[in-house]
Amino acid sequence: MQTSLFMSGVAGATQKTGGILMSLYSPLPSANRSRPAARRRSAASAVLRTLTAASLAASALLMASASPGTAAPSAPARTTAGSAALTVDVSCPVGTGTVTYAPGITLNPKPTNISFTGSAGPCTSTDPAITTVSGYSGSGQGDLGCTTGDFDATGTILWNTGAVSNAAFSSVVGLRPDGIPVIVATGPITSGKFAGSTVELVIALLPANPLGCFNAQGITQTHGSVSLTVLH
Repeated sequence: MQTSLFMSGVAGATQKTGGILMSLYSPLPSANRSRPAARRRSAASAVLRTLTAASLAASALLMASASPGTAAPSAPARTTAGSAALTVDVSCPVGTGTVTYAPGITLNPKPTNISFTGSAGPCTSTDPAITTVSGYSGSGQGDLGCTTGDFDATGTILWNTGAVSNAAFSSVVGLRPDGIPVIVATGPITSGKFAGSTVELVIALLPANPLGCFNAQGITQTHGSVSLTVLH
Protein backbone atom coordinates (compact mmCIF):
# COMPACT_ATOMS: atom_id res chain seq x y z
CA MET A 1 0.00 0.00 0.00
CA GLN A 2 2.69 2.51 0.99
CA THR A 3 4.86 1.62 -2.01
CA SER A 4 2.08 2.19 -4.51
CA LEU A 5 1.21 5.41 -2.67
CA PHE A 6 4.54 6.98 -3.59
CA MET A 7 5.31 5.45 -6.97
CA SER A 8 2.34 6.63 -9.06
CA GLY A 9 2.95 9.51 -11.52
CA VAL A 10 2.08 13.07 -10.55
CA ALA A 11 0.43 15.74 -12.68
CA GLY A 12 2.35 18.97 -13.02
CA ALA A 13 0.21 22.09 -12.80
CA THR A 14 -1.57 24.19 -10.21
CA GLN A 15 -3.34 26.51 -12.62
CA LYS A 16 -6.67 26.42 -10.74
CA THR A 17 -5.43 26.72 -7.17
CA GLY A 18 -4.50 30.40 -7.12
CA GLY A 19 -7.59 31.89 -5.51
CA ILE A 20 -7.78 29.32 -2.73
CA LEU A 21 -4.07 29.51 -2.00
CA MET A 22 -3.84 33.29 -2.06
CA SER A 23 -6.71 33.59 0.42
CA LEU A 24 -5.25 30.98 2.77
CA TYR A 25 -1.51 31.61 2.58
CA SER A 26 -0.79 35.15 1.40
CA PRO A 27 2.00 36.53 3.43
CA LEU A 28 1.83 34.94 6.81
CA PRO A 29 2.82 36.63 10.07
CA SER A 30 4.65 34.53 12.60
CA ALA A 31 1.42 34.17 14.56
CA ASN A 32 0.01 32.10 11.72
CA ARG A 33 2.26 29.23 12.79
CA SER A 34 -0.16 28.76 15.69
CA ARG A 35 -3.05 28.01 13.35
CA PRO A 36 -4.47 24.56 14.30
CA ALA A 37 -2.83 21.78 12.29
CA ALA A 38 -6.21 20.30 11.40
CA ARG A 39 -7.25 23.57 9.75
CA ARG A 40 -4.04 23.76 7.72
CA ARG A 41 -4.41 20.14 6.58
CA SER A 42 -8.05 20.83 5.66
CA ALA A 43 -6.87 23.76 3.56
CA ALA A 44 -4.32 21.49 1.91
CA SER A 45 -7.03 18.99 1.00
CA ALA A 46 -9.07 21.73 -0.67
CA VAL A 47 -6.05 22.74 -2.72
CA LEU A 48 -5.04 19.20 -3.62
CA ARG A 49 -8.53 18.32 -4.90
CA THR A 50 -8.07 20.90 -7.68
CA LEU A 51 -4.71 19.70 -8.98
CA THR A 52 -5.84 16.94 -11.36
CA ALA A 53 -8.16 19.23 -13.32
CA ALA A 54 -5.60 22.02 -13.19
CA SER A 55 -2.96 19.88 -14.84
CA LEU A 56 -5.16 19.40 -17.90
CA ALA A 57 -5.51 23.16 -18.39
CA ALA A 58 -1.79 23.78 -18.01
CA SER A 59 -0.90 20.95 -20.37
CA ALA A 60 -3.25 22.33 -23.01
CA LEU A 61 -1.65 25.77 -22.65
CA LEU A 62 1.83 24.30 -23.04
CA MET A 63 0.88 22.22 -26.09
CA ALA A 64 -0.71 25.21 -27.79
CA SER A 65 2.38 27.34 -27.29
CA ALA A 66 4.59 24.62 -28.76
CA SER A 67 2.53 24.03 -31.92
CA PRO A 68 4.32 25.01 -35.16
CA GLY A 69 3.11 28.30 -36.55
CA THR A 70 1.13 29.12 -33.42
CA ALA A 71 2.05 32.10 -31.30
CA ALA A 72 2.37 31.48 -27.58
CA PRO A 73 -0.94 32.49 -25.99
CA SER A 74 -1.01 35.27 -23.47
CA ALA A 75 -1.57 34.09 -19.91
CA PRO A 76 -5.33 33.96 -19.28
CA ALA A 77 -7.20 35.93 -16.67
CA ARG A 78 -9.26 33.70 -14.39
CA THR A 79 -11.74 34.08 -11.58
CA THR A 80 -12.38 31.98 -8.51
CA ALA A 81 -15.12 32.14 -5.92
CA GLY A 82 -14.70 35.15 -3.68
CA SER A 83 -11.73 36.60 -5.54
CA ALA A 84 -10.99 39.06 -8.32
CA ALA A 85 -9.67 38.02 -11.71
CA LEU A 86 -6.20 36.47 -11.53
CA THR A 87 -3.58 36.75 -14.25
CA VAL A 88 -1.00 34.02 -14.71
CA ASP A 89 2.41 35.63 -15.20
CA VAL A 90 4.25 32.33 -15.67
CA SER A 91 3.13 28.70 -15.99
CA CYS A 92 5.72 25.90 -15.81
CA PRO A 93 3.75 22.63 -15.57
CA VAL A 94 6.76 20.34 -15.99
CA GLY A 95 9.83 20.15 -13.75
CA THR A 96 11.86 18.02 -11.36
CA GLY A 97 12.89 18.59 -7.77
CA THR A 98 14.70 17.17 -4.76
CA VAL A 99 13.68 17.69 -1.12
CA THR A 100 15.98 16.97 1.84
CA TYR A 101 14.82 16.46 5.46
CA ALA A 102 16.75 16.62 8.75
CA PRO A 103 15.94 14.55 10.70
CA GLY A 104 14.33 12.08 8.29
CA ILE A 105 10.55 12.13 8.05
CA THR A 106 8.37 9.26 9.30
CA LEU A 107 4.63 8.66 9.46
CA ASN A 108 4.25 10.92 12.50
CA PRO A 109 4.99 14.64 11.93
CA LYS A 110 7.82 16.10 14.03
CA PRO A 111 10.01 19.23 13.98
CA THR A 112 12.08 19.06 10.79
CA ASN A 113 14.45 21.23 8.78
CA ILE A 114 13.67 21.08 5.06
CA SER A 115 15.50 22.23 1.92
CA PHE A 116 14.42 21.94 -1.71
CA THR A 117 16.00 22.47 -5.12
CA GLY A 118 14.98 21.88 -8.74
CA SER A 119 14.20 23.31 -12.15
CA ALA A 120 11.17 23.61 -14.43
CA GLY A 121 10.26 24.25 -18.04
CA PRO A 122 9.35 24.89 -20.73
CA CYS A 123 7.20 27.73 -19.44
CA THR A 124 4.67 30.14 -20.92
CA SER A 125 4.80 33.72 -19.67
CA THR A 126 3.49 37.23 -20.11
CA ASP A 127 7.19 38.07 -20.55
CA PRO A 128 8.18 36.20 -23.75
CA ALA A 129 11.84 36.18 -22.65
CA ILE A 130 10.95 33.86 -19.74
CA THR A 131 11.00 30.28 -21.05
CA THR A 132 12.38 28.13 -18.20
CA VAL A 133 13.24 28.08 -14.51
CA SER A 134 16.99 27.50 -14.54
CA GLY A 135 16.83 26.60 -10.87
CA TYR A 136 14.94 27.20 -7.65
CA SER A 137 16.00 26.60 -4.06
CA GLY A 138 14.66 27.17 -0.58
CA SER A 139 14.79 26.11 3.04
CA GLY A 140 12.66 26.27 6.16
CA GLN A 141 11.36 24.54 9.27
CA GLY A 142 8.11 22.95 10.37
CA ASP A 143 6.35 19.82 11.59
CA LEU A 144 6.62 17.22 8.81
CA GLY A 145 5.70 13.59 8.19
CA CYS A 146 5.58 11.37 5.12
CA THR A 147 1.99 12.29 4.25
CA THR A 148 1.12 15.33 6.34
CA GLY A 149 2.62 18.43 7.92
CA ASP A 150 3.32 22.12 7.35
CA PHE A 151 6.32 24.45 7.23
CA ASP A 152 7.38 27.99 6.38
CA ALA A 153 10.34 28.68 4.09
CA THR A 154 12.13 31.29 2.02
CA GLY A 155 13.37 30.62 -1.49
CA THR A 156 14.84 31.94 -4.72
CA ILE A 157 13.83 31.34 -8.35
CA LEU A 158 16.45 31.83 -11.08
CA TRP A 159 14.91 32.42 -14.52
CA ASN A 160 16.60 31.59 -17.83
CA THR A 161 17.21 35.31 -18.42
CA GLY A 162 19.32 35.59 -15.27
CA ALA A 163 16.57 37.46 -13.42
CA VAL A 164 15.86 36.36 -9.84
CA SER A 165 12.65 36.20 -7.79
CA ASN A 166 12.83 35.99 -3.98
CA ALA A 167 9.81 34.44 -2.24
CA ALA A 168 8.41 33.59 1.20
CA PHE A 169 6.48 30.31 1.29
CA SER A 170 3.85 28.87 3.59
CA SER A 171 3.61 25.18 2.79
CA VAL A 172 1.61 22.07 3.55
CA VAL A 173 2.16 18.38 2.87
CA GLY A 174 -0.94 16.41 1.91
CA LEU A 175 -2.36 13.66 -0.26
CA ARG A 176 -3.82 14.28 -3.71
CA PRO A 177 -7.02 12.38 -4.54
CA ASP A 178 -4.91 9.79 -6.41
CA GLY A 179 -2.88 9.09 -3.25
CA ILE A 180 0.32 10.93 -4.20
CA PRO A 181 1.80 12.94 -1.29
CA VAL A 182 2.86 16.41 -2.40
CA ILE A 183 4.18 19.65 -0.98
CA VAL A 184 2.01 22.65 -1.89
CA ALA A 185 4.07 25.80 -1.25
CA THR A 186 2.73 29.27 -1.96
CA GLY A 187 3.53 32.82 -1.00
CA PRO A 188 4.43 36.32 -2.16
CA ILE A 189 7.40 37.19 -4.34
CA THR A 190 9.00 39.72 -2.03
CA SER A 191 11.62 41.16 -4.39
CA GLY A 192 13.10 40.79 -7.86
CA LYS A 193 11.32 39.64 -11.01
CA PHE A 194 7.51 39.56 -10.62
CA ALA A 195 7.69 41.25 -7.19
CA GLY A 196 4.20 41.55 -5.72
CA SER A 197 2.88 38.44 -7.47
CA THR A 198 2.24 35.08 -5.81
CA VAL A 199 4.22 31.93 -6.59
CA GLU A 200 2.78 28.41 -6.30
CA LEU A 201 5.16 25.45 -6.18
CA VAL A 202 3.94 21.83 -6.10
CA ILE A 203 6.49 19.07 -5.48
CA ALA A 204 5.69 15.34 -5.56
CA LEU A 205 7.33 13.33 -2.77
CA LEU A 206 8.71 10.11 -4.26
CA PRO A 207 11.32 8.45 -2.02
CA ALA A 208 13.58 5.70 -3.33
CA ASN A 209 12.49 3.52 -0.40
CA PRO A 210 8.94 4.28 0.80
CA LEU A 211 9.33 1.77 3.64
CA GLY A 212 11.68 4.29 5.23
CA CYS A 213 8.59 5.99 6.63
CA PHE A 214 8.26 3.06 9.03
CA ASN A 215 11.75 3.03 10.56
CA ALA A 216 13.40 5.27 13.13
CA GLN A 217 15.79 6.96 10.70
CA GLY A 218 12.98 7.94 8.36
CA ILE A 219 13.34 9.29 4.83
CA THR A 220 16.02 11.93 4.41
CA GLN A 221 15.48 12.77 0.71
CA THR A 222 12.74 12.57 -1.92
CA HIS A 223 12.67 13.26 -5.66
CA GLY A 224 9.67 14.03 -7.84
CA SER A 225 7.94 16.06 -10.50
CA VAL A 226 7.36 19.78 -10.00
CA SER A 227 5.06 22.51 -11.27
CA LEU A 228 5.56 26.23 -10.75
CA THR A 229 3.09 29.06 -11.37
CA VAL A 230 3.35 32.82 -10.82
CA LEU A 231 0.13 34.84 -10.74
CA HIS A 232 -1.34 38.09 -9.53
